[in-house]
Amino acid sequence: MADVKPTAEERPDLTIPVKEPNPVLIIVMGPASCGKSTVGSDLAESLSLPFIDGDSLHPASNIAKMSAGIPLNDDDRLPWLALIRSTAERKCKEEYEKCQGSFKTFEQGGIGRAGVIIACSALKKWYRDILRGEVEANPPPVHDLPPSHTVANSAHNVHHPATSALQTYFVYCNGTPELLAQRIASRKNHFMGKQMLDSQLATLQDPTGERGVLSVDISKTPEEVGKQATNGIRKILGHP
Repeated sequence: MADVKPTAEERPDLTIPVKEPNPVLIIVMGPASCGKSTVGSDLAESLSLPFIDGDSLHPASNIAKMSAGIPLNDDDRLPWLALIRSTAERKCKEEYEKCQGSFKTFEQGGIGRAGVIIACSALKKWYRDILRGEVEANPPPVHDLPPSHTVANSAHNVHHPATSALQTYFVYCNGTPELLAQRIASRKNHFMGKQMLDSQLATLQDPTGERGVLSVDISKTPEEVGKQATNGIRKILGHP
């Protein structure tokens, strides 16, 4: 754990200039088969934001454990969640520098500031509080960063925690257990998939009612879900 959480003023190399609107991390969350990646990709396209699959940000040690069939515990997830947050802030900085701070407005199909969308199950409130920056946590050290990631690497200083400038919101892909089971049964290796779904549903702490959480009904068509997510995030970020 970090003793003192760094701020944008103390670590200006980690974030966009403090005079700019705070960068935004949007987590698309939910259990297995809820469509996080699809919703996240559609939302990213609608809001002109980059999209990252959170699974690509697992530290090398987590990848080794999962490859060996060893389940991850919360001690393994803590640096991963911190890395999601620090990578998000560095990606926002990268986007800011690429467009020189000139982001698309709401009317132009953007959000008027730096942002990134990341798919992550975020099943427990404790996980979400780490992603919000409300629970202090360190990303993995340099030697344990994901192999060959375009952003989550030492060149981007992602081994330092994100600053308080990064604001986090959630899009909860909400579906009934019956719908989720039906979806996962249609996939290959669905027997193990059902076991994973059952475990995740037992772990899930419903985020409905938490600050900064938008719930979307995944029983609707993909187009309807995408529209609900896009309009909801725009409203949260201040678009009338």
